[in-house]
Amino acid sequence: MRRIFAGFAVLVVTTASAVAQGDIKITGQSRATLQLKRDILGVIAGYAKARHSCGTIAAVETAPLPQGYEPKTAMFRVSEPQHFYERWVTDLCGTKRAFLVALWPSPKGGTDYKAVEVPPGTEP
Repeated sequence: MRRIFAGFAVLVVTTASAVAQGDIKITGQSRATLQLKRDILGVIAGYAKARHSCGTIAAVETAPLPQGYEPKTAMFRVSEPQHFYERWVTDLCGTKRAFLVALWPSPKGGTDYKAVEVPPGTEP
């Protein structure tokens, strides 16, 4: 599995254990397996710790975006074949933060992904 969230791989190691323990309430629909959700949340937690000084995710609500959806902003897009997007809204230290998560089949097996925070008031 390949993770795309540049610059935060070291932080994932420190936060992934909290994610793996199942302390996060996950609701909504997603195409991601439970393990993939944990992996993505570990990366998001590492990013949030570095960016917002809070790596504690209490809950996440996932929702698939319509088939064929493509973000308007280039930084949110992926070009890999068979990709699809989901919107994940996390509860980070009492603050709701939205992420656009792209998933696609990995050529090496499994699933690759990209997770990008969507600032409030921004349409990706």
